[in-house]
This record gives sequence, structure tokens and C-alpha cells, in this order.
Amino acid sequence: MSNVQEAPAGWTLSRFKAVCADVSSWTWGTVQGAFNEKASLSQIIVDAVIGMIPLVGDATAVRDLIAVIIGLSSSEEKRNSKWEWVLLVVLLFALIPVLGGVIKGVGRITIKVAKQAAHLTGAAKAAHLKAGAAEIVEFLNRIGMKNAEKWLLSLRIADHSAEILGKLKVLTITFDRILARAGAKFGAIPGLRSRVVSLRSGIEKVRLKADEMIPVAIKELDQQLREMQAFIRSGGETTSRLALHRATVGSRTVTRTRERRMVENGLLPARTVRGGFRQNPASGLRMAELRKFYKPRDGFPNLLDLKNPTGYHEKVAAFSGLVRNRQLKGGEEVFRFFGPARATHGVPVKESFAGGAWWGLGAPPKTAKEWREYAAVLDSFNGDGFLVSARVADKSGPNAVVGTVSEQFGSQIPGQYLPGGATQAFFYLSRDFTEALTKAGQEFANGGKVSSIIDPTTGMQFTFHRTGWNDANGIWGYLEMPGPASIQTMRVGAREQATKENREVIVQP
Repeated sequence: MSNVQEAPAGWTLSRFKAVCADVSSWTWGTVQGAFNEKASLSQIIVDAVIGMIPLVGDATAVRDLIAVIIGLSSSEEKRNSKWEWVLLVVLLFALIPVLGGVIKGVGRITIKVAKQAAHLTGAAKAAHLKAGAAEIVEFLNRIGMKNAEKWLLSLRIADHSAEILGKLKVLTITFDRILARAGAKFGAIPGLRSRVVSLRSGIEKVRLKADEMIPVAIKELDQQLREMQAFIRSGGETTSRLALHRATVGSRTVTRTRERRMVENGLLPARTVRGGFRQNPASGLRMAELRKFYKPRDGFPNLLDLKNPTGYHEKVAAFSGLVRNRQLKGGEEVFRFFGPARATHGVPVKESFAGGAWWGLGAPPKTAKEWREYAAVLDSFNGDGFLVSARVADKSGPNAVVGTVSEQFGSQIPGQYLPGGATQAFFYLSRDFTEALTKAGQEFANGGKVSSIIDPTTGMQFTFHRTGWNDANGIWGYLEMPGPASIQTMRVGAREQATKENREVIVQP
């Protein structure tokens, strides 16, 4: 093996040599009489990948990245495997500065839990997801992530799609350049030369396949992560508090085990064969089953239709899994989309208003696709155009009913299906302020100067924004477009110049 005087990335010389030898053994195979050339080539590859990893290179990340890339390049079966690409996406996060390594760790745990949970059902699956969510939070706590649960709940793998594709492109180009130099340098060795040619061809196949499979892998990873997030939301307090916190009331010690036991009994949002989040049972004739997921509580909004107790309770069906009554906390963000009346695929859609009871909880979305799919806001519900957001003031906010958005099927506009999975909150503001908020939103939509309004009761300041989206209507969730009608939007004048400040929404008019 050629002499190495200094190892890169702060590694010890022995560590660097060990990884190079490892790469040599499982990447290149045995080529008789060419050990020195193989070792030198492995050394070049390891050094190049280390150089792509920010700060100090991670030996495990280097080895695994090379292994997965070589595996994809050599096997068509692997190139068609969703889970191979999911693993690659996770490993590619090691190449992104600052939080990339953190997301890589979360992703590895998520993959492990998802694969194991795939063979489980009911309470056993819920218990396994519980343990997986706790493991992720413990990992985040170990590396010093402040407010691990809040950070995890805000994580969206899809937000990093462009970065991941960019890193993969750079990585494959790096591999190809190394292999091209190797072909020129070691071309006299027949076995090694043919291996280099084969690998270069395989790397090109990986690059071409990436445009198809990376989005699939990112979607799958996001869906699996959302199940973990759903557990944390369903648990009431944060996962760490569920595991560790105890409070003494008089002479009695109270723990959170009851809420955790409910999750273990299978009250996490269930997934359907379509991949969406199953609607909760909502028939008034099956109230005992309904109450496993939702129980009204004094002082909180009631999702049950009191005028029709034996009918279908649509508000309950709008949630998937355990629905909680809780007071919104200081610092939490809420938001709601609204817009003028319009027609989508020839079907009239009524005006939606800034004032209402259904709100998103967290940061708004970056794209119309996120809003439609994760919030399951059907085209017939809301035409978009504008957003109102607010942050809960002081230590607490309105009493709300909080849970996971369930899947929705289009009826007024047939053919649309949206999976859900985000978080929504149902709460009331005072009647006077709701009317004032609605009026202010209409004025803003019509070009007025109003930009915010303060609720005197809660102290919350509601601020208006233009989404600037031109793909919010008639596009997302259709396997086939309903008829020949063209997609219609309401983007005119100044609305087309609006900025995009959104991240994710959970709202239903």
C-alpha cells in the first residue's frame, strides 16, 4: 500500500488505513497481482468522500455511503428498491453542514423502526412506534439538541429534497472522476480495468435513476417520520416528560403512564392501504367506539353534533387517532388559509374566510403540494390565496381540540384523494373578534393596507400574508383530472408578486 504520512479529517493514520482496507476488500474484489493499485484507489475514494463531509469526517458515514453507491451501481434490483434509496437519502444528510448529521441519525433510527414495525399490527405496532419515538428523542437529547420534541415535530425531510439531489449529483461526479483517473492509471491491469468500466457505467445508471427514486424515498421517509411525530403529539406532554416527569399532588404521585397506555392500546393514527391516515369512527350509533378516540371536555370545543346525536360526526372524522383537549401553549404558532370564491375544474368553490375554528398548528407550508396533501384540504374546501398566522401570547392560549389530520376524498370535485398526516387545532375565538378577523382578511385580499389585527381577549396578533402560489388548485391528489376543464387559479396583479413564506399547514375550512 502506498505510504500515507498524514491522515485527513483529523483521523488517526491507523483509522484511515483501516477504512481504506475495508473499502478495498468489499468494493473492488480480488484482482490478482494488483493489491497496491487497489489500495491506492480505495485510498483516493475514501479521501474524496471524507472531504465532502463537513468538519471531521465520519468513518461510518464514509464506509456506508461508498457501500450503498457501489451496491446501487452494481445491481438493478437494488436500484429498483425503495429502501435502498431511503438508506442513501439518510446517508447523504452526512454531507449537509450543521444539522445534516443530526438528521442522518434520526433517519437511521426511523428506518430501523419502520422495517420492524412493518411486520407488526395493533397494540404491538403502537408499542414499537412508541419505543422508536423515545429512542429518537433520547438520541437528540444525547447530542444536546434543545427542545428535542419540538425540533423533531418540525422536521420535514421533503424540505431538504433539493439539497439531497444536489449532494448526490456531486458525489456521483466525484466517483466518476476518480474512476476515470483510475482507468487511465491502472489500465494495464485487465481485471481492474474492466471493473472500472463496469462501475462507471453503473454510477451513470444511479445518477439517471436518482430523479425517479429520490423523491419516492424522501416521501417514504417523511411518512415513516410522521408516524413517530404522531406518537409524540398523541402522548400529551413531551416524550421525555412522559418517560421521566413526575409531579406530586398532595401525598399522591402522578405520572403520565395513563396517556402512554392509551397509545399502546392502538390509538395512534392508523394508516390505510392507500397510505393515508384513517378517519376516526364517527357514527353516533357507535358512540362507544368513537369515545375511544375522542371525549368532549368541559371548557373545550365539542366536536360532536349535538343537534344530531345519532348521525355522523364529521368533525371527529376529520381527525385520525387520539384527539386531545388541551390549552395552546405560549409560543405555539397557529395559521389558517383563506381566499375568494372561484371555480376549480368547473365546480364553484365558495369563499373561505380568515376567521374560523379550524387552524394549523406549527409553521406554515412552503408549497401548495404540502398544504393540500398533508393538511388534506380538498380543492372544494378552500381555494387559497392568503394566509393568516399568529403566535400564542404569554404562557397559554385558547382551549383547543388537537390531533392528526385524516385522509379526505373529493365528492364535489370527484377524483381527488389527499392522505393527511399533519396537525390541526379546532378552537374558537370570540364572536366579535372572529367577525373582525374575517373582515380584515377580506380587506387585505382586496388590496387594503391592513396587515395585522390584535385579539383583545388573547393578546394574539394575527398577521396576513399572500401565498403567491400558482399551483394550489386542481392539481394535487388527482390520479386523473376530472374532465377536460383547465386548471383555474386566482393569481392576478399583485398577488403574483407575493413572497413565499410558508412551510406546512394543517387547516380545514
